[in-house]
Amino acid sequence: MEFIGGVVTVVAAGILQGAFALPMKYARSWNHENIWLVFSFTGLIAAPWLLVSATIPHLFEVYGLTSGTAILSVLGFGAIWGIGATLTGIGLQMLGVGLGLSILIGLSASVGSLIPILVLSPASLNTHQGHLFLTGSLVMLTGIASTARAGAMRDAAIRDSEPAIVPKSRLWNQFTKGLLVCVCSGVFSSALNLSYAFGAEVIQHARQLGAAEAWVGNAVAVLATSAGFLANAIYCGYRLRRNESVQLYFQKSTSRNWGLGTAMGLLWFGGLSLYGVGALKMGALGTTLGWPLLMGTTILVSNISGAIGGEWKNSDRIVRSWLYSGMAIILLAICILAMAQGS
Repeated sequence: MEFIGGVVTVVAAGILQGAFALPMKYARSWNHENIWLVFSFTGLIAAPWLLVSATIPHLFEVYGLTSGTAILSVLGFGAIWGIGATLTGIGLQMLGVGLGLSILIGLSASVGSLIPILVLSPASLNTHQGHLFLTGSLVMLTGIASTARAGAMRDAAIRDSEPAIVPKSRLWNQFTKGLLVCVCSGVFSSALNLSYAFGAEVIQHARQLGAAEAWVGNAVAVLATSAGFLANAIYCGYRLRRNESVQLYFQKSTSRNWGLGTAMGLLWFGGLSLYGVGALKMGALGTTLGWPLLMGTTILVSNISGAIGGEWKNSDRIVRSWLYSGMAIILLAICILAMAQGS
């Protein structure tokens, strides 16, 4: 029963992660930077610090016992991940929730698996596990190429049906830029895995000072997300000043938008927290089965969210075939990477 509870928890985590960007589509009176800043503060600062304060005893003593090198490594990789998170918001705005999240989650999973090996134990690439990681990464690139093809065909159909409204060069440039942004986001977002890899000392001290096993990772996560918030805050601050959109926060009837931004943060961080609990409940299979289950659910729900938002409403059967094939290949790649982690 505990294993089944873990599976249900991981699926719930994937649902929250896959749906976190959907509220962004309904904050119509705000610019992107307005709602993204509210999301960033809620999901990267407020919620993480509230949770870590409640679950990690003697938190600052944990950090005091940890070497400066480990703390700086976690903060540094968290800052890199924050750049990826900033690019995530831009990419989702340009490509849509479903397509954008499929590409960046797939790349993040692949790169996030390979980089720790390349940095910490490059010799292991020439092993059975290393070969699985490389195979999974190649399969992942194939799946991403298929989903990107679906996006290109979707936008081409829009371009052909509304040539007077959407100029060809403008639409194609937007898709190309959006694809590049999501690729960069996926690569930078993989740095969160490195925060955990280099934050093992933080986790060890948290465990020694009485933190429950399900929550010890929060001691690393809160440092990484706090550093990541800076990149998001700098970008949003620049946009708020350039677009003179600070005033939108103080307009009448904006409480709904504040709620939507807060909901985004709670959905995202709630999914991140639930995954740790669910993976622990699944025992030895938490990594090999829980991780692909989380990624798969997130990709599935993100595409459902995109469909709800009307991102594929005018796409024909061929376009959808490319999309669904790409999603299936990405899920296969995630399973191969999970096998590599468990081998």
